[in-house]
Amino acid sequence: MRLEKINIRHYRSIENISIIMPKNKPLVLFGPNNAGKSNILSAFDRILGERYPTFIAVEDSDYFMRDKNKNPTIDISIKFDSSYHVDNYNTYSSISLTYGVDGKINENLIHDGNKKKLYISNDTRESFQSFLLDANRNTSFHFNYSNKYSLLSKFNKSLHDSLTDDDKKELSHSFENIKSVFENKAQFANMFTIFKDSIEESVKGFIHHLEADFSAYDPNNFAKSLRINAFENSEVRSFDEFGTGEQQILVMAFAKAYMEAFKGRNFLFILEEPEANLHPLAQKWLKKYIYDLCESGLQIIISTHSPNFINPSNLEGLVRVYKDEGVTKTIQLDSSKLKQVLIETGVDENRISSNNLGDYFDLRLYSEQLEGMFADTIILVEGLTEKLSIPIWLERKKYFLSANGIEIINCMGKANIPTLYRLYKSFGYRCICVFDGDINKTNPKERKNNLLEDVLEDFEEAKIYTEDKKEYYYVITGSDYVCFGKDYETAIMNQIGKDCYMKLENEAKAYNIENKQGIAKYIAKNSSHIPKAIDKLIEVLFPNMNEENNEDYCFDDEIPF
Repeated sequence: MRLEKINIRHYRSIENISIIMPKNKPLVLFGPNNAGKSNILSAFDRILGERYPTFIAVEDSDYFMRDKNKNPTIDISIKFDSSYHVDNYNTYSSISLTYGVDGKINENLIHDGNKKKLYISNDTRESFQSFLLDANRNTSFHFNYSNKYSLLSKFNKSLHDSLTDDDKKELSHSFENIKSVFENKAQFANMFTIFKDSIEESVKGFIHHLEADFSAYDPNNFAKSLRINAFENSEVRSFDEFGTGEQQILVMAFAKAYMEAFKGRNFLFILEEPEANLHPLAQKWLKKYIYDLCESGLQIIISTHSPNFINPSNLEGLVRVYKDEGVTKTIQLDSSKLKQVLIETGVDENRISSNNLGDYFDLRLYSEQLEGMFADTIILVEGLTEKLSIPIWLERKKYFLSANGIEIINCMGKANIPTLYRLYKSFGYRCICVFDGDINKTNPKERKNNLLEDVLEDFEEAKIYTEDKKEYYYVITGSDYVCFGKDYETAIMNQIGKDCYMKLENEAKAYNIENKQGIAKYIAKNSSHIPKAIDKLIEVLFPNMNEENNEDYCFDDEIPF
């Protein structure tokens, strides 16, 4: 049994969202801080977690927009791919949880979606349960022997239930032998006698009788006597001594083993910010481990701020989370709709299908090109030269990209810009393309401007040409692009002056800076003039900015965090 879908309505910052679980891959929630990712995870855990949902208190902050008078009802619904609950021969693959039924505070109900009450037993709930590792890393909780909700306690109970009467007799005999070793120690016998007499004396006058007994096992649950130890270099270590990443892996590995050992037990693992306290290589390894676990049948949800956990091959499992006027919104791509978008923007329909879109993007993208997933606006540039030098020019004009939620992405070639543009636009991002017109090239296939015409509504190659086609420094702009007539370097050289450009280039080479990316950075830092092309880019980036209305933009050192 696997979870297929969740719908959340009027919970915290969430007005109404639906999320579909991908098959054999993790669900990845990404977006800026305070977008509502934790609220989504909380909704999953509230309906599927260890505590019975209707017994969980509803705080004022749990109501939509913190207004329980206006929004007194919270609804969370889930759907499985097979029967989850059987009631009088009726089977249910979907259940709903409502707090404040009909607007009545404290009227909580688990029902079929039409307010028919369902009595979900604990055994049924344990057949599919969520376990949350939040940002505070409550790893020790899941290896806790005393809390009945912990993952280890559930394993202990399942293991005990699997014992036959003969198993219990054999274990009882063995434990009695172990116990006798302790009882023959004088220190144990003296301590036990004193403690027993003290307890029996202290409860005189009470109705209930109380006796003390030191036992090596619990006859009601033999498995409670088992202990799970973690080792490092052959030495036992407490789980708290291990790093954050190792703790996460220990818990997930235990859940996988439990699920495989006891068929019919299914888990939803929820990891909040798995990248926390992990260096980049460890993040990549953990991502691989998470994907491997999903392939084995474990369902996993993560929320992340790291591009290392975003995989283009898992397009349907990626969910962008953002806020619009304080309300949490989500964008999750549907393969059939994305396929149609690609075809409408120039992709040959014979090269793609709804089943291979993940591979289509995965083969064309690099992990660093996905950093824009955490921005508001993305600048797509042809190569490293523009990526390194354009931010310097902008900062000299007192415009700071990161402060304004803007990420600049190296597309590694003009032909790759449309691919990234399609992906980012599908997720609802604003994209600005910066590219060379290449009008010095006579072959249209070499210019590749037709690829940009497919995705940019107001771009036409003909706009590049002026009356004098030798004006290679000419720059044209549209609502979402900046195009240099010939190329970036030529435009910059002509706009700051050829003599100035060559002087700075020679200075850079004197410092053993030979590559064009390094030279472009040096020129951007040291030029006495700022090219008009940068002003044109600023106009495209900030179309609504003027002297009277610039409060929405960050300048100089006004960093908003």
